[in-house]
Amino acid sequence: MRNQVFKKLFSVLLALIMVAGLLPASAMAGGWGAMDVDTTPELTETEQPTESAEPTKPAETETPEVTEIPEPTPENPAATVEPTQGEPTAEPTDEGIMPANVMPVQANVELQYRIVHLDCGRKYFSKDWIIALMYEAKAAGYNQVQLAFGNKGLRFLLDDMSVNTYEKQAVTDAIKEGNKAYYNAGEKNELTEAEMDEIFVAADKIGIEIVPLFNTPFHMEAVITAMGKLNITNAYYGSNKACLNLSNNYATAFVKALMQKYITYFQGKGCKYFNFGADEYTGGWNSTFYNYANEIVSMISAAGMNARIFNDSFRSDSNNGYVNNAQVCYWSSNSGYASTATVYNYAKEIINTNQDFYYVVNKDTQQSTWSPNSYYAFSGSFDETTWVNYAKNFSNTTYKNFAGYNNGAESITPVGSMFCIWCDNPSHKDETQIAKEIRMILRVIGARMQNSDIYSASDVLVEGGFKADGTINVPTNNKTVGNGSGNTTADNDTVRVTGPNLAALKCETATVAIQGAAEGKIAAYDVTPSTADNNKYTGEAEVRIKIPEGWDSSKVIAFIVESDSTVNDITGKTEDGWYAFTASHFSVMGIYEKAATTEVGGTIEITKGSTGVITVPGDVTNSVGEIADKTVAEKVEVKPVQQTGETISYSATASTDAGVNGNYVVSNLIDGELNTKYYSGGSQKVGQHVQIDIGAAIQFDTVLVSTPSDSNMNGNTSDYCTNANVMVSVDGENWTTLGQYTGSSNNKTQTYTNSLEKVRYIRVQITTAKNNWWQLAEIQWGSYANGKFTRMAASGSVTTEGKTETQVTIKGIAGGETTIKIDGKTYTIKVVDAQLENAEKLYIDFWVTNHRIYPTELNVVTTTSNSKSDARTYYEFSAADFYEAGEEGRVLTDVIPQTGNYESTTGTEALYWKTRYLPNAHRQTEAGWTNKSGYGTDTVTGANGGVDIERIRFYGGKWEYRAVDATDWNKLSGTTADENGNQIVAYYMLKTTVTDEVTTYITDWPDNQTDKFYGVAVDYCVKYESDGVRNPDKFGRAQNSNTQWLNCDGTNNGSAHNNGYSVLASNVTTDWKGLRTNTSGYDWYRVINNIRAVETAEYEIYMVTVTPSESFSLQNQQCPENITYNEQYEKVIWAESQDTIAASGLAQHSEAKIGGEPNIDKLVIQQCSGMLVTYYVRAKASEDSLTVNYYVDGSQTPFHTYNIAVAKNTTFSKEFALTAQGGLTNNTVTNIKGKTETVQWDLKLMPQIGAQYRYTQYKLVRVAKVTDEVPKTVNLYYTFDATKTFVVDFGLPLRIEPKDLNENLGAVGVNITKTEVGKVSSFAEVIPGENGVITYKLTEMISDKDTFGVKYTGTLATSDNGLQEGEVEYTVTIIPATNVYYEDSFAKFTNGSYNGGAIAWEDAGTKPQETPTQALEALGNKTNVYGYDPAYQNSTMFSMGSAQKVTVTSTMATTGVVWPTAQFTFKGTGFDIISLTDNTSGAIFVDVVNAKTGVKAKSLFVNNYYGYKYNEATQTWETVQTGNNALYQIPVIAVRDLGYDEYNVVISVAYNTFFDKTTKQEYSFWLDAVRVYDPMGESVNTGETYKPDGEAYPQYIKLRSELKKLNGDGTASSGALFIDGKENANISEYANYGPNNEVYLAKGQAITFKLVGENLSKIATVQIGAKSPNSSAEKTATMKVGADVKQEILGTATEMYYDISAVKDGRIVTITNTGEAILSLTNLKITYTEGNQTVSLGEVSAEQQTQAVQMVRALFAPAPVEPEPEPEPEKTFEPERFEASWSRNVMQGRKATLTVKTSEDVEAITVDGQTIRSYRTRTERVGFGRRAKRITYREFTYSMVAQESADFSVTAINAEGTESEAITARLTVKTRPNSLRDMWDWFKGWF
Repeated sequence: MRNQVFKKLFSVLLALIMVAGLLPASAMAGGWGAMDVDTTPELTETEQPTESAEPTKPAETETPEVTEIPEPTPENPAATVEPTQGEPTAEPTDEGIMPANVMPVQANVELQYRIVHLDCGRKYFSKDWIIALMYEAKAAGYNQVQLAFGNKGLRFLLDDMSVNTYEKQAVTDAIKEGNKAYYNAGEKNELTEAEMDEIFVAADKIGIEIVPLFNTPFHMEAVITAMGKLNITNAYYGSNKACLNLSNNYATAFVKALMQKYITYFQGKGCKYFNFGADEYTGGWNSTFYNYANEIVSMISAAGMNARIFNDSFRSDSNNGYVNNAQVCYWSSNSGYASTATVYNYAKEIINTNQDFYYVVNKDTQQSTWSPNSYYAFSGSFDETTWVNYAKNFSNTTYKNFAGYNNGAESITPVGSMFCIWCDNPSHKDETQIAKEIRMILRVIGARMQNSDIYSASDVLVEGGFKADGTINVPTNNKTVGNGSGNTTADNDTVRVTGPNLAALKCETATVAIQGAAEGKIAAYDVTPSTADNNKYTGEAEVRIKIPEGWDSSKVIAFIVESDSTVNDITGKTEDGWYAFTASHFSVMGIYEKAATTEVGGTIEITKGSTGVITVPGDVTNSVGEIADKTVAEKVEVKPVQQTGETISYSATASTDAGVNGNYVVSNLIDGELNTKYYSGGSQKVGQHVQIDIGAAIQFDTVLVSTPSDSNMNGNTSDYCTNANVMVSVDGENWTTLGQYTGSSNNKTQTYTNSLEKVRYIRVQITTAKNNWWQLAEIQWGSYANGKFTRMAASGSVTTEGKTETQVTIKGIAGGETTIKIDGKTYTIKVVDAQLENAEKLYIDFWVTNHRIYPTELNVVTTTSNSKSDARTYYEFSAADFYEAGEEGRVLTDVIPQTGNYESTTGTEALYWKTRYLPNAHRQTEAGWTNKSGYGTDTVTGANGGVDIERIRFYGGKWEYRAVDATDWNKLSGTTADENGNQIVAYYMLKTTVTDEVTTYITDWPDNQTDKFYGVAVDYCVKYESDGVRNPDKFGRAQNSNTQWLNCDGTNNGSAHNNGYSVLASNVTTDWKGLRTNTSGYDWYRVINNIRAVETAEYEIYMVTVTPSESFSLQNQQCPENITYNEQYEKVIWAESQDTIAASGLAQHSEAKIGGEPNIDKLVIQQCSGMLVTYYVRAKASEDSLTVNYYVDGSQTPFHTYNIAVAKNTTFSKEFALTAQGGLTNNTVTNIKGKTETVQWDLKLMPQIGAQYRYTQYKLVRVAKVTDEVPKTVNLYYTFDATKTFVVDFGLPLRIEPKDLNENLGAVGVNITKTEVGKVSSFAEVIPGENGVITYKLTEMISDKDTFGVKYTGTLATSDNGLQEGEVEYTVTIIPATNVYYEDSFAKFTNGSYNGGAIAWEDAGTKPQETPTQALEALGNKTNVYGYDPAYQNSTMFSMGSAQKVTVTSTMATTGVVWPTAQFTFKGTGFDIISLTDNTSGAIFVDVVNAKTGVKAKSLFVNNYYGYKYNEATQTWETVQTGNNALYQIPVIAVRDLGYDEYNVVISVAYNTFFDKTTKQEYSFWLDAVRVYDPMGESVNTGETYKPDGEAYPQYIKLRSELKKLNGDGTASSGALFIDGKENANISEYANYGPNNEVYLAKGQAITFKLVGENLSKIATVQIGAKSPNSSAEKTATMKVGADVKQEILGTATEMYYDISAVKDGRIVTITNTGEAILSLTNLKITYTEGNQTVSLGEVSAEQQTQAVQMVRALFAPAPVEPEPEPEPEKTFEPERFEASWSRNVMQGRKATLTVKTSEDVEAITVDGQTIRSYRTRTERVGFGRRAKRITYREFTYSMVAQESADFSVTAINAEGTESEAITARLTVKTRPNSLRDMWDWFKGWF
């Protein structure tokens, strides 16, 4: 025995020495550590046991049933021991279940090829365009451009086109003829070899790979036509001249030889791929085709290139073969096409070429001309927005799928994707249009190919690419040189030139004489720029010349000396002291200032006392002189004005008064032809003229007049005019002479410069008579620049640039004439006296709707009439009343009396409302039911029907008005003293007494309440700020004498007029619609235009609302006695601010006004209904008023204040006080109107207070009366809590809803429209979402308070669909719990390597499709204990479904190996590493390093192997290598004793034979989760933080460490005791070999303990950490605590804490597992009410042990036998649909998938007894034609590794749990290969 022990110890020592060689130095520094964090170098229980440490024989327990999976063998290469998660899971996609040999779709596919395909065979594209496309493609992320030069046409020709015996020129000519026969592009049809060489040079520079495409044996029109030209007959198949006849050896030999020439050329260019199309062949998919195609592949492969084809040759109905060793561009899945799966099996690689995203140059419809039932998104009429939005749908893994041919539905990962530009109709669009159309979709699809989640692409300009208009953005390489230094620019430059590749500038001063230049103001230079190679630059360039000081920059112009010494002006522009212009060549050039002229500028006439404006082009503010006679006029203002450009359309016509000779019509003058002419009808007379009416005033600077040539004058070479004036005009009345025209023979053309800003008319007018008739050839107008005249067309449009003008404002002082000089031109100013005496009179009428008003202070004229059409009250105004007001006129509120009286000078008081200008057809009269004030279908508004006006003037001898909110003046005329003519009406409102606090004026009048008609009621009330109660609150004839009753003419049969008073519902906006839904007849409404509220001395109005009543009975009646207005329909119609509405909680009326006077423009009331107008008023502060202040407690400034108007000596009650419940008592007061007001304390009932107060937690805490004896002010003090703290105890996201911050935000009708998050979180991503939901997503381990702000903006919906706006802010704090559990995603994983191979981490299990959120726990209001979350309650295997796994093997343990690691950083005092342990696990090594100091705190290692069996014969533990015994989520490392700090934890996984218990020379490690302890600091320092949740000062007791061995006599003194045996239970010694951080209890096993300590009363909670590491849907663990403390069913492998606080009193505690699965217990967690408290597990007395054992036995005692009840009839279930099928072609050792389709009454299925509840809901189309319908079904899936053929029993289960009859699904498994492909599939698992 001794030797045996020695041998074992020696073996351990050797193993440790071997391991040391594999570990990093850091692993050695701190020595070996145990899992219990014992840093002494002794072996732990998880190491190889020694004899002294061998456990005793374990008690027999039930073990979970496992499925053995055999070792990988050649016959079964897919065998694995990797655990799966829970029930068998399916891998369905949107396209169905994939075959077993198809790889699943990846979320983001990394493409090897991103391709742009260009159909440059059908259509010729220039070299420059193709290069620009490559620039665009590269910028968009593509890496290949595929040039289909051989497709229909063959548009790239080699220098040597000789083929076989055919000479090169003959072949070249024949192919050119073939191209033209297909489509003739014009002058150029093909690219040359030199051009293709340039394309390759550019491609290399850009970084784009070229892929050539020469299509064969189809799409060969040009080549087949060429063969015909070369006498190769019968070259095409049947009648299709695009299809090569593969039976013709001569034709195929020619094509192969031609192909070889191109293959050789592109091989020489370094191409790696060559596409030969092979698509749409019409000669039959037979062996002839496949032999030919495979020959082409061989030719390409022999050249070292990879072949590429389209997928057409892969057929679903053919056994003739396939094209081998070629990449396949999968573009279509039409009838007969093989599926993507089939293509994938046989092709080398697949490139997604989805036809749905083709760009096709086609006709202007979206239907293809050649593919049936196919439409392309990018064809036909260009619509960039629609196209770009569609392009965003592109997916690398979505293939073309025609309806009815579900062959492209499988999801296959491609090696590349392709965007195609096809040219089906090559003549339809040119290069520029194509570039414009593809530019953005090319970029969007390029982004999608790169897995971009931002479905947009930048519209930036790509250098070398395309501009937005489709033109090429040619790189400029412009450089600027100056004459100061001779090369670069310098401060002393006077000349600068900018042009391509300039390097130097030679510039010498020169002398030039220029007529018209100001004296001494010519700057001339001989300018010679040169390039870097010292060559003189001769192209066009920009020149900038500095303007000398003292020059008038507005008069500067450039010039250049031509080769014939003529000097031509060049128009440029002034920029920052420089004059910039474009020079077409270089010689002597410069600038000069134009000399001043004495041109006549024109005449302006001004009425004395008024002003006029002279407008001249340009900024000539420095060239405006003084007025010659300042007694006549004065200069008021000179200013430059920037005018915007405009587009002007015109069409010119010609006319004459000199007659016409025959067909020589005058229109010939503007036909643009010098060989046509105009010929007059007689001899020339003075004054005769020809005239051009351009049709619109446009800008141009030059006019040309031409005489016909001698040969075109019919022999009458003297028929030209001797002298004529050439004139221009804007209006055809005022003419400016440009010069004199002196005619001559032989096509003489004379040029005239136009200086007018705009011209419409051009006239040539004879000034000298002549007996000859008159001939003219042409009159032209246009621009002259850079020595060249550009003619403008006779019709078209021009767009003017924005320009600067100078406006000179002049005021007339006295009658007379004077002048002013502006920019060298003299303008005449005439000032005339106004003729007021004879001016037209102005008449204004006075009305309140159709009743007359007598305005105060005006002696009006009153007329009467029986017809009422001319009855009126009006006043006559003279021009003198308005003349002195000048240009601005008079505001009508200053003209018209503001008050008046109704019907007589003593009638009801009236108040002025507005003035309206009405045309004669819409006059206001006294006739009944007329209303022209601006509302109703009888009133036509606008220029033809009336307009509200605010000003009138008599200016410039005429009456004019200016409308409300307008700036222009309009002619006002036709007002008369009789009933005819236009009309100006001043409308008034009548004063009504309806409320004491507010005076109301309306534009209507009420009838008697007892009058009977179809009427409407109008009521008024006020609400005080103090209590918000209506005053009065009763309405109707019997309740309120102030209820107004108004007639609404019209009966239910619609006999009334639809006029301004009474209107139909069709003319009423939604917010005015009444509460009655009219079911028959007409729905009438009464309109009251304008209600004006005027404040009284005591009260001011801050809001006005309208509330409709329920409808009265629809009948002829009196005003109802009682009218009810429901506040739920109340809407704001006016408010002092938007904030007032937001605070009110009321909906805003669609016609509401904000600010200004509290007026209602109109009320619209449904017939036989009422409308309540409510004034919200606040008392104005006065000496007697009372004041109420609302404060935040501790603040000196109230957040709300209002006054109460009261009579003198009124005070608040001395007993005004705070109640015990937090309200107010004795808080009423009588106001100045004798009404009771109540001081409100409940803020949510006060709409005038902001949402930030009403929607937070508030409490009225105290009340203060400023003076107790005479209390006239009371102060109310509140506390508010707008801060919310939440606790996270898991790493899952938090979902925070508005109601979580304040319960009022969850009320019905609250709608959050905007969520803003302030301050970026320190530990998480804070994501605002819809409806105010905030997601808090941790991005690192949290270790402190994390605070951010939240601001909600939203609306409150009222019952009538109105909305009230508001906003509120909160501060949210997130804190970590005392322990936090994180998923593996919080760790960083680093792969290892050995001998060039990778040791890679991989995903294990299945992540949930959507990450769940953890329970939201508010601090102080928690639902669960720290460490429990419902999200994990069904996590039966890996935590949250997945983990990271790595496997290390013996072959990796070589020199230089780098082992894989996982690491995480945390702050805290300890951590757990959570892993899977089973009989495939092995060792890990853990370093814990202080993150701040770099000092290692611990080095640990543990062997995670779990799989021992006790050998009865040898009395030893033996390892078990078979069976699946996985235990999930085991804390394999538990560290608790670190000082609080920040640590880096590195986990290394290394192979060593000593730790390999699997006998497979490999083992694995899974990192599943990490739990961190005390992340905010040691508990003694954080206790107060967690005390509100009862989680302060936690103490952890590891139960595994507390299990005591029995004494020799079978007793134990203290600690936790183990009970075993179910109904025969006894105290036993715990023995369970494996990871030793938890206690495992099988069914019937228990532990018992009790807490002891001095201060058990200080315990806040007792919690137990528990889980079930092998539970499933079929079996769970049940934790029974005591007899009645707690029973918890555990179906999760995640350790969570459960409250058992009832045991804190020190009672004996027995925890028993009564379930079928293993129960794992980890820690006791005890929290305290005070710090520095501890307890321990005390002695369990013999009596207490007996009690515990008896309790366990009682749990399992057999129940009394009772007679079995009669069995109930077995329920049956027959689903409407129930069918099952396995995937086909399943190879042995590969995955097989069972698909079960059921009706919607099936909730679950079973497969050989295994229950599957997850399913997908799908739809499918059943039937054909009109009878076809779409049905919904459920799809369940079950996957497994197939070993042999077998039958499986499948049943369906409904919602009640009833099971159906079983059906049988047969799985057929292939056991040996049938082909090379099968053999590859069979062996593929090994690699």
